[in-house]
Amino acid sequence: MIDAIVLAAGLATRMGESKPLVPIEGEPALSRVLRRIREAEIGRPIVVVGAGSARAIADAVDLAQCTVIRNDSPETGMSSSLRLGIAAVAPNATGVLVFHADMPFIRTETIRAVRRAAEDGASIAAPVHEERRGFPVFFHQSHLPELRLSLSGDMGGRSYIDSRREELVLIAVDDPGCVHDLDRPSDLAAWEGSRKCATGA
Repeated sequence: MIDAIVLAAGLATRMGESKPLVPIEGEPALSRVLRRIREAEIGRPIVVVGAGSARAIADAVDLAQCTVIRNDSPETGMSSSLRLGIAAVAPNATGVLVFHADMPFIRTETIRAVRRAAEDGASIAAPVHEERRGFPVFFHQSHLPELRLSLSGDMGGRSYIDSRREELVLIAVDDPGCVHDLDRPSDLAAWEGSRKCATGA
């Protein structure tokens, strides 16, 4: 069994609105990410939401099949959300796939490809599109205690991965959605204006 963590507690200061709720073809971004996770047959998602947006997210997104964790201090950065998510991973899980709610264009096939790498024995795995490392990232259960201790600020697990490059398995994918996030309104406009943005929907 592989768990999933979806980080959805960011303050969205540059987007101007809650990024998990940005509408993508009439569907909140977070809903789209959760749908992709279900399609890839990943276990019950752990969704980390911020205290300030928790009510709005609960009203707009079906979280019935999720474990919802509230981050009361999202201003401390992504690391605080990831730390909370890791603490909720099932002890019997093989590991966890880490997703971002502001990356709603990831294809189901990409998630499956990373899952297969994990099932084939990778202890850390991530997709790569045009030489850019993307998401979701898989961490084997054996990495989680040390990963959790290493987290600080808004870096997430990047520095931990960089310190263990010899264990990282990269999976080449034809999926720009695995590297495209919604940080500013222009990011959504750029995606919608691109002719290469087939999402497999």
